[in-house]
Amino acid sequence: MDRHFDEELQNVKKKLLEMASLVEESITKSLNAIKKKNLEMASEVREIDHQIDKFEMAIEDLCIELIARHQPVGTDLRFLIGVIKMNNDLERMGDHAVNMANQVSYLIEQPRIKSVTNIWAMAREVKEMLKDSVESFMNNDAESAQHVCERDNVVDEMRDETIRILLTHMLEEPEKIGSAIPFLLVAKNLERIADLSTNICEDVIYIAQARIIKHHAEEQQKQSDS
Repeated sequence: MDRHFDEELQNVKKKLLEMASLVEESITKSLNAIKKKNLEMASEVREIDHQIDKFEMAIEDLCIELIARHQPVGTDLRFLIGVIKMNNDLERMGDHAVNMANQVSYLIEQPRIKSVTNIWAMAREVKEMLKDSVESFMNNDAESAQHVCERDNVVDEMRDETIRILLTHMLEEPEKIGSAIPFLLVAKNLERIADLSTNICEDVIYIAQARIIKHHAEEQQKQSDS
């Protein structure tokens, strides 16, 4: 029975990894669609999102079934709860990729704005955070997960810098405000993807160490103990 349960857990991991790969593809494709102002590529992002939604429903159903059938405790229970939460986080990332892809149709109609190189640096960092968060989950690596959480502040700073650059462009060339707004929305969605990657890593730490760091729980506990 234990061996069969372990095989079922590995199957859950496999499906989750397939879903994460689709999310990474969706984010990459949405960013390329923006760079190239490619409507066909943007449409492909929406198609991928339908696949991501199917994965989310299938994985959630599978986890609920395993919990009901095997009534796991300890690490196994924390793992399945973590999968359900990560599953939801990945689906939301797919939605953010669609939000970014939707900006292509607006950009096509607007005059070209000055290069916003900072936003592409931000995109690279966010994609790395997603990749590392998935790896830390698959490897149950709390140390790597902690490093990803610490990088969230870097993305926040890059978002703020991107906003400052875009606001400067808007002040210098008011006629191009319509061109800047889609990039502001892209920066916002990238920052949310980074937040969701951090959520995944907080759950990795909980699964591996039964330690809650979400909402600065550790600091609050220390204050209450002192």
